[in-house]
Amino acid sequence: MGIFDWWKKAESNQFLSADEIVFEAGKEEAAGLNFKSAIDAHIKWKLRLAGVIAGTSNEVLDPAVVGCDDQCALGKWIYGEGGRVFSDSIQFGEMRDAHADFHQCAARVLMAAQGGDKAGAEHLLNSGDYPRASLNVTSRLAKLYARYQTK
Repeated sequence: MGIFDWWKKAESNQFLSADEIVFEAGKEEAAGLNFKSAIDAHIKWKLRLAGVIAGTSNEVLDPAVVGCDDQCALGKWIYGEGGRVFSDSIQFGEMRDAHADFHQCAARVLMAAQGGDKAGAEHLLNSGDYPRASLNVTSRLAKLYARYQTK
């Protein structure tokens, strides 16, 4: 499905996968970021956090690190090459802010899970700020990608 159909699906709160977006061959990257990989990585955070909540994850995640928006590949790109290339873009600024909010929400889910509040963590993950933040960062990434494609 094209990027605009993917947005429509995203806005109806259906499950999303970056695999569903049709990226033009050779144009998944802009300024050193593979947009498909970045979107997919942020969608997969829900599965990672669900594994921590369920006690099935072997990952050691530190909420202080998860809450930082400059530790993942996208964050490093935002504060590096992406910021240099897209700093004058309103869409970039909105995506940067959404990304920071996403990581704060993920850290809150993780803190609840690690603090033994399984029900609270599940609520945050499925009904709290996390789903909104996740959709916001992935859709803003898709919008930035679409803007890049129209140049």
